[in-house]
Amino acid sequence: MARMASDDKNELRAFVGAWKIAAARLEALRREDLRDVNVARHIMALNGAFEATLTRPIRKSSGLVEQQVIFSRLRNAGPVPPGG
Repeated sequence: MARMASDDKNELRAFVGAWKIAAARLEALRREDLRDVNVARHIMALNGAFEATLTRPIRKSSGLVEQQVIFSRLRNAGPVPPGG
């Protein structure tokens, strides 16, 4: 910072100061959002997804292995022609 011009130092100080003020405000907003959250509403919104996991058969694979097989085939197939 010793080589930095005076204008640059002042600009950097202003930037850091602005972020200190913003950080305090963002933290206040975060706390306000957490205080006002409606947990029951969010649980109900996720309930359908949870219920779906109970009614579907258990998968033996996540699909990741199958995805990697497809990627390998695509990689080995060579370049894709234009428009393809």
